[in-house]
Amino acid sequence: MTPMKTTVRALLLALALTSVPAAAHAQGFEPAPTDDPELVAAWQDWEAKGIDDYTTTVKLSCFCPTIPAIRTVVRDGEVRKVTQGDKRLAHRKGHSMDQLFEMVREAHATADHVEVTYTPRGVPKSITIDPEELAADEESYYSVSLSRL
Repeated sequence: MTPMKTTVRALLLALALTSVPAAAHAQGFEPAPTDDPELVAAWQDWEAKGIDDYTTTVKLSCFCPTIPAIRTVVRDGEVRKVTQGDKRLAHRKGHSMDQLFEMVREAHATADHVEVTYTPRGVPKSITIDPEELAADEESYYSVSLSRL
């Protein structure tokens, strides 16, 4: 694969992983038998906390132009507002906890290498996705911070 095709593929994967379709999270994330055990444990930790009001801030780093962080406000378990800098985005482009768990699930299903660090609350603090281990410069790195409302 040419370097240009590799870069385009990485950017498309990053965009796809940050835009979980509304149907995928409309009912909330539910673990599946094929899910990574760490993902399931993190989801259980998160669910046990019963947190329905929070804000996530997700910063994507990759071998691409700088992209401002996406801030997602969730109230009563529903995405209420998604912004990137001063720009308002569609709710499907946000990063609720359900959307983050879906992103990690999708990455495990499609990428060659996925590494996630979870907080004791089950929040994926950092997510590294390498779609193709033999290709260079197509990795995506997400850093996640969560604050309670």
